[in-house]
Amino acid sequence: MIFAARQLQEKCQEQNRELYTTFVDLTKAFDTVSREGLWRIMSKFGCPDRFILMVRQFHDGMTARVLDDGEASEAFPVTNGVKQGCVLAPTLFSIMFSAMLSDAFQNSSLGIRLRYRTDGKLFNLRRLQAVTKIKETVLRDLLFADDCALNAGSEQEMQASMDKFAAACDNFGLLINTKKTEVMHQPAPKAQHQVPTITVKGQKLQAVDQFTYLGSTLSRSVTIDIEVNCRVAKASSAFGRLLTKVWDRRGISLVTKLKVYRAVVLTTLMYASETWTVYRRHARQLNHFHTICLRRLLRIRWQDKV
Repeated sequence: MIFAARQLQEKCQEQNRELYTTFVDLTKAFDTVSREGLWRIMSKFGCPDRFILMVRQFHDGMTARVLDDGEASEAFPVTNGVKQGCVLAPTLFSIMFSAMLSDAFQNSSLGIRLRYRTDGKLFNLRRLQAVTKIKETVLRDLLFADDCALNAGSEQEMQASMDKFAAACDNFGLLINTKKTEVMHQPAPKAQHQVPTITVKGQKLQAVDQFTYLGSTLSRSVTIDIEVNCRVAKASSAFGRLLTKVWDRRGISLVTKLKVYRAVVLTTLMYASETWTVYRRHARQLNHFHTICLRRLLRIRWQDKV
């Protein structure tokens, strides 16, 4: 989904379009799902009755306790929401979320419109201006579990989308967290940036220049400069936390240290790097950090000759 978000940003720039994206945060999304409504939605989507019954039995009889100052309360029934930590929970929520969006945007053409070719010749932008073999698609939302990003091509469309989305949330028992819901405006090339004014039930949403989406930083400048800086900072923090416990311990072999380095530090540094458009300055910055870490692991000083 991170790749889709970055591609959407790049295609809007290539096709000289502005992009408005609202990153919606739902308050306790998994805990507020109506189970009876979920079973009806699954049946409407064609799920077998035996499968629905099996999933239903997973959730029947759920109880919870509250721990206060070391003392647990009496058990009370839990009748709403899907199981936290269950592998089925994101899928079940996505089914309910898809039904909600279908209800919100039925017979609506809101979204960002992008052109594409049907013959696979995508890299020559002039071909997108041709009359034949060109189609236009509308991208309205990006969904991953309870993370939702709504897209539009103008501020008016973005406001209309949020109005429909908020009304659907009320119908399905979901609550939008307006304090954490943020909107980002990416202007068209050579166009002036304008701070968007989007409201939800009279409350103005915060406008941002960058947003951390699924752990990766998206910027209205459509570069990965900020993302690379964040990756290096987080990898440096991960490396520093293991300084005395792993890297400086002489009882741990170099092979083990390198395995830990690959598993902890490199994975943090290169998270979602498959979605990046990398330039030389980014490669130099990443290689510089990588070299510093390896020098520390191998105990090579600057004055040493290798």
